[in-house]
Amino acid sequence: MIAIPVKTNKLNSAISTLFGKAKYFALIENNSIEILKNEQIGGRAVANWLKSKNVDTLITSHMGEKPFSSLIKSNIKVYFAGNERIETKEVLLKYADGELPILDNENFHTFLKEDEHHSKSCSKGNRKIHKMENKLQKPMNKNVIKNIHI
Repeated sequence: MIAIPVKTNKLNSAISTLFGKAKYFALIENNSIEILKNEQIGGRAVANWLKSKNVDTLITSHMGEKPFSSLIKSNIKVYFAGNERIETKEVLLKYADGELPILDNENFHTFLKEDEHHSKSCSKGNRKIHKMENKLQKPMNKNVIKNIHI
């Protein structure tokens, strides 16, 4: 199952620039999408909640070190959605095309760096997307993504 933090409860919402404080999460499985309200407090709680929902892949544009470590320990793959505004359907197509880099312990800080906005509004240790590298892993089948009706 794929999870994406989103700004609204609409099926084709913009990706949220927040992770732990995202208002909603889109959960995608078996050609369907469900939007769930995020009632967790903080990034690590969200990471645990996603694990309990059987999420195995997360696509995000922002995340702190502690939630990232929790996700990695839970064997949840984390993909970088980029730092530009993007909606759910478009990011899923990029994922299906293998255009989203996967984050790991070696490149996490390359993609994310401290930012004044996030250091004021988010807990210490949260980062903002800095730049993208082309380190890709096995993408989802594009036909599966195209069959999701958003």
